[in-house]
Amino acid sequence: MLVTGWTFRYRERPMRCPFPTFLAPAFFALISLIPRQAGAQGCVAGRCPVGLVQSRPSGLDISAHPGTGWQASIGYRWLHSDRQYVGSDYQEQVTAANRQFINDLNSVDLGLTYNINPRWSVSLTVPWVENSRSSPIRGGNGTVIGRSEVSAGGIGDIRLSANYWLWDPVGHPAAAAAEPTGKGKATVAHAPQAGGRRGNVRVSIGVDAPTGEKDARDYRRVYNSSSGQIQTDPIPRVVDQSIQPGDGGWGIPIDLYAYYNFTDRFSGYFQSSYLITPEGQNGVPSGSRIPGEAMMSIGDTWMARAGMEYALLPKQGVSISLGLRSEGQPSEDLFGSSLGFRRPGMNMAVEPGITWMKNGWSASLLWPITYYNNRFQSVPEQIASAATGNTRHGDAAFAQSYMMFVIGRQF
Repeated sequence: MLVTGWTFRYRERPMRCPFPTFLAPAFFALISLIPRQAGAQGCVAGRCPVGLVQSRPSGLDISAHPGTGWQASIGYRWLHSDRQYVGSDYQEQVTAANRQFINDLNSVDLGLTYNINPRWSVSLTVPWVENSRSSPIRGGNGTVIGRSEVSAGGIGDIRLSANYWLWDPVGHPAAAAAEPTGKGKATVAHAPQAGGRRGNVRVSIGVDAPTGEKDARDYRRVYNSSSGQIQTDPIPRVVDQSIQPGDGGWGIPIDLYAYYNFTDRFSGYFQSSYLITPEGQNGVPSGSRIPGEAMMSIGDTWMARAGMEYALLPKQGVSISLGLRSEGQPSEDLFGSSLGFRRPGMNMAVEPGITWMKNGWSASLLWPITYYNNRFQSVPEQIASAATGNTRHGDAAFAQSYMMFVIGRQF
């Protein structure tokens, strides 16, 4: 079972939970529901699975035929970025002078998974985003005299993936102990039997389609030097790359998820996602004057998370988790050109979470709190620095924390 759903998309474009053994299959289904795009970096745009709250099959209520049938989910991701970084240095003076760029991201992902058999499944994720960006307005003397806000929204980049468990989940102790009970034949999973397999690994690969708008426009407020007043620009302009619903290119998402049950109540999990984007640029002017950055870049993104989970209330299907999480966009892509405008970077965060699964329903809340942010040099910035002898290193806004919530249903 798998949860699809959120997409990592950072505001400012450089950057898209295991249970005890008896809770497994259900929780994994929940994971599939989580959004794919999202990011803790506001300006660093990311397109990795947002928070795949992937957890391993361990103790939820699971169907009488674990690993088969349909699963539906809806996931929500919220992110607010307002802290400017150059490299790993926080630019406190920018915030003090009200010169920071502020991004707000709201993403809703609709996920649908069909389990062909206990090992194979296919997942479809359709995201809807509503993003906004606030920028400082400077007067004639360069001081900030106001702010302008633009927004972009609509359907994001749709993703279709195929998923495969390396070992048959039916052989997992949680699945072997499941018994149908109650209305709808939902099952109650009992403690694992001795000698059963305690872990598993799932791999996924798919296609990320450029269905989201890459050149959304909006009206912004600007300073009129002739009148000395702030007015609305009569011509809608392309909004910043970080809040565009899509990036304009095809992608190949590759995911890995693994779990291991150390005891009936303690388990460990690991999850990583990488989005390969073979295309270089999307043809949308960026407005940058740095050579090689005239057009918007289509960049790879990644996410990794690992931690421990504890079944707090096994009978009620409640577990808590704590781990580390990192998301980002590299300066150089695995394939294709890395030119074009992008804000590469990464964050690292402590990720607490709570999950509930019972009677075919599942819900999960994750709230990563960042402790490290780094805005990398892009390839054009590196080239310009080497050519002129003057370091070119742009900034990016990062979030102090962000939230992901997903609710799912197994049919």
